[in-house]
Amino acid sequence: MKFKSICSVLLLLVSMSGFSDLVPMSDNALSRSTGQSLVLIEETNHAQANGDVYDFNRITVGLKIEINATIDEIKLGTYNRGQGANCTGNGSFCDNTSGTYRAWNCSVSQCGGITNDPDYNKNTLAVSPLIYGDLFKDAGVDYSAFNVALGALGLNSAGPYAENVIFDSSNGKKLFPSGFTHTPGTDLALHDVTLGRIIDNGDGSVQTIEDFVFEDPYFEFAYNATGEIVGLRTGFGIADGVQGNAIDVFSGFVKPVVTATAEVEVAFLTGEGTFTFAPYLGGVRTPGYIDPDPTKSELVGTCAQSGALGGTVCSEVDEIGKVAHASPQAQLFPLQALELDQSPAFWLSIQSEEVDYPDQVVMRRNADTGVMEEVTYNYEAAKAGVWFNLGALEVHADGGKVDIANIAQYTGLSVKTTQPLHPDNYFNTNPNNGKYPQGNNYY
Repeated sequence: MKFKSICSVLLLLVSMSGFSDLVPMSDNALSRSTGQSLVLIEETNHAQANGDVYDFNRITVGLKIEINATIDEIKLGTYNRGQGANCTGNGSFCDNTSGTYRAWNCSVSQCGGITNDPDYNKNTLAVSPLIYGDLFKDAGVDYSAFNVALGALGLNSAGPYAENVIFDSSNGKKLFPSGFTHTPGTDLALHDVTLGRIIDNGDGSVQTIEDFVFEDPYFEFAYNATGEIVGLRTGFGIADGVQGNAIDVFSGFVKPVVTATAEVEVAFLTGEGTFTFAPYLGGVRTPGYIDPDPTKSELVGTCAQSGALGGTVCSEVDEIGKVAHASPQAQLFPLQALELDQSPAFWLSIQSEEVDYPDQVVMRRNADTGVMEEVTYNYEAAKAGVWFNLGALEVHADGGKVDIANIAQYTGLSVKTTQPLHPDNYFNTNPNNGKYPQGNNYY
C-alpha cells in the first residue's frame, strides 16, 4: 500500500465526528470533509548533473520545537577519504584544495584541517585584515601602511600576506577567543555549539532564556536511478533564533554577505575602499576558503572610495577573483553567530555520492510589501559524505531572481563577519560564560 493511501485513510478517520457512530459516508458528504494531517508525505523527482533523474520522498512532521541547548563538540563524517595529492573527484576527495593558496592535501594527517606552518601559502590558519580589519585594530594588531588588499596582492615589499595574523598567535587569540582545533579526518567539526541565548536583564542576576525554534521538521530520502537510497536530508520548514558555534572543519555551503574596508598608505598619501561581496565559502573538509568562481562568489554593488589612493584600492577589488586572491584563508571560522529569521534554508544531509536535492518552494511574506509570494530556493549539490547547508545558491521570488544584496531577506540567514561575537548561552557558573560575555548577545 502506498504511503499516500495510508495518509488518506487516516485523514478520513480523523475527519469523522466520532468513532462510536461510524456510518458509511456518501460521495457528497465525503467531498465536504476536510482535515489536517500531522504527517505529510511528498514524492518528487529531480534531475542530477549527470542527467539521471532521482526520486525523493520527504516526510514532514507538523511540530514546533523550542529548544535551548549547549553542546561542547560535534563531529560528523569521521572516516578516511583516502590519499590524493590533488584532492579532486566527484566529492570523494577535497575538491577545493588545489591552487597556490590552497595547497594542503587530502592525506590522513592533513585532510580536514590545517597546521601552523608559517608559510601562508600552505597549511596555515591565518586571517586577513581585508575581512577583519576593524578587529585587528581593536586587538592592537599592526594595521599600518601597505596593509590589507594591496599588501595581500603582493604590492607590499614584505610579500603577500605579510599583514595577516596566524590564528594561534597571541594576537590571533585576542581576535577569536573560542580557539581553533586541528581536526583531520572529519567532514564537519564544531565546538561550543549553542542553540538560543541567555540574556542578562541588567543586574547580572536575573537572566532570560531565549529559545531556538524549529518548525515542521522533515526527513527526505534520495533514490538513484536503480532505486538505491543514496542520500538522507534532514531540515526544518522554519529555523528561528540565534545559533552559535566555532567552526574547525566544514563540509557544505554557506554564502554570507560581507562588507569590507580596504586601506592603503604610501608616503603621505592614503586611500580607502569599502565594498560588499558575497563569498561562496563551502567545500569538502575546509576551514573556509573563498571560491574565486564568479558564478558562486559575487560582488554586491560598487566600491566606495575615499582619499587620494581610493581609486587604486577599489581597482584592486573590482573582481571577485582579486578579492579571493587577497584573502583566501579561513574566512568561515569567525561566523560564530548565525541569526536565523524564519529560515527555510538550514539543513544537514549525508550521502554516498553527490546528490542535487530538489529546489524548495514555499509561500513567504515579502518583508517590504507584506504581500505573500512564491519563493524558490536553489541549493548547491551536496557532495558525498556529510554536508551542512546554510542559505541558498539562488533565490527566485514570483519567478524573478532575487538580487544578492536582498537574498538574506528570503533565506532568513544573516551573519556579521566583521563582528564575530559568539553568543552567550551559558549561566554564570559555566566556564564558557566568561569566555563569551553577555555583551556578545547585543549585536
